Amino acid sequence: MSEVSLALEQRPATTEGPAPDEGHGRIDAIDGLRAVAVAAVMAFHYGLGLDGGFLGVDLFFVISGFVITRLLLTEQARTPRPALGGFWFRRVKRLLPAVLLVVASVQAWMLLEDPPGLHRTVNAQTLAALTYTSNWYAVAGHVGYWDVTQEQAPLNHLWSLAVEEQFYLVWPLLLIALVASGRGRVRRPRPSLHTLLLATAALCYLLAHLLHVPGAFERAYMGTDTRAGALLLGASTAVRPGLFRRFWPPAVAVLGWLWCVADLDSAAFYAWQLPLAGIAGVTLIDAAAHGARPLRVLSYRPLVWLGHRSYGLYLWHWPVWVYLGVEHPEWSQAVKVSVAVCASVVLATAGYRLIERPVRLSSWRARALLPVLAVCCAASALVTLVPVAAPVDARDGPVVTGPNTR
Repeated sequence: MSEVSLALEQRPATTEGPAPDEGHGRIDAIDGLRAVAVAAVMAFHYGLGLDGGFLGVDLFFVISGFVITRLLLTEQARTPRPALGGFWFRRVKRLLPAVLLVVASVQAWMLLEDPPGLHRTVNAQTLAALTYTSNWYAVAGHVGYWDVTQEQAPLNHLWSLAVEEQFYLVWPLLLIALVASGRGRVRRPRPSLHTLLLATAALCYLLAHLLHVPGAFERAYMGTDTRAGALLLGASTAVRPGLFRRFWPPAVAVLGWLWCVADLDSAAFYAWQLPLAGIAGVTLIDAAAHGARPLRVLSYRPLVWLGHRSYGLYLWHWPVWVYLGVEHPEWSQAVKVSVAVCASVVLATAGYRLIERPVRLSSWRARALLPVLAVCCAASALVTLVPVAAPVDARDGPVVTGPNTR
């Protein structure tokens, strides 16, 4: 995931959504798609029968590539010298505070409740989350994906945020180099750039297929290079919008089918299902961004409201689920799902109102805010050094991946 939900940052008041064709405002239908994506991921993680719901993460990836590329193209078109430092700082303002809140909450649980078998894994995941390397830490794990129980991995889902952040670090530099003219301003993106993006995305999907090993698919599924395909598909639509918007009906059918039947460890998933999900996702985004009439249902207020909080929902829903599984194993599935959904919505809404939105819209400059965030990161990292009084459970180890955390 997800962000999972990502922002357009041309003005403080519009930092959360992609710009429409004029370059201002936000597209409600894109927020609605975010809500659908996070709902699919939650349904999968909570065992509600959506076996391929983990592909909601890919929809987040496509949205992120689309939003960020439109932002960068608009920024470079307006100024001869785009401020990449400002772009990266706004990414930090948008994404890091919410992660810090979740990580701190999980660490507080470790210190206050001392659940057996979690400390070492959670500490390692905390350090990986703070450095946005969770995906590569998962890939480097010495225990297979299915060999650790879900209760050992409350920060497992942050791997997808690491993929996006690594993309944000590199992609602006490459895009500026590809589209800048001799005077430093952006030219109208040429079809050749669109073709290059599509070809590179295809290579990423091919690499995932080639690296897939049945029963040990972390490298194929979590590598930044293998998962950049969806992000690049989103970027290609930002470069040449409108090419696929008429094909949204089959895209809806295909994506719905894949969300029901996809199997993360099957050869077919990496051979054609994963790229097909990306193509369907980019088609829906293209149609939604251009106001396809039947897709206006995505602009309904409840979906837009949920889409605004989709980033927080993605961050909170899995730690809440793990917490309930550890602290209340006697609860039935129905009760646990109900409590998890309600708690996740409440926590995401509180985080959005009290942390995410105030920081994102604040007038703090980098020299003032970055030291504060750095201190918070350092404090979260130092907490991992606090000794554990209780004996370490035999299951405890350097594992970062677990079942149902895709």
